Amino acid sequence: MIILLPLTLIGIGAFIYFIFNTATFALPIAVGAAAGLACANAGLSAEAAVLIGVTAFMLTIAVARFVALTAPQPVRIVVVAALAIPAAFVGYHMGLGLVGLSGLPALLPAILAATLAGLVAANRITRPA
Repeated sequence: MIILLPLTLIGIGAFIYFIFNTATFALPIAVGAAAGLACANAGLSAEAAVLIGVTAFMLTIAVARFVALTAPQPVRIVVVAALAIPAAFVGYHMGLGLVGLSGLPALLPAILAATLAGLVAANRITRPA
């Protein structure tokens, strides 16, 4: 019974880590989901729609990283902002929801979550693999 508290804390920490990891890929996930849903709506099979959605997700990340690492500085800023702003938006709403569950005032932690999600997304795109 004494093991439940550490395991619960580890589980909650892993949940928050994976949720923020997903938030940093907000734009590529949206592009992949839109491509997959468009293919499914066009009448393709579910397997083909998932394959096209995953391919669009990976292609979005690959193109963004390539441009962010090889393009001139003004283009890099635009690409990084295009990926960091949706990540910050998702991070804000995620922080607002997670802290809102505790009943505490949630604005400041939500702004902190948005800032961290945006910075992590920008860092992931601009660093070499």
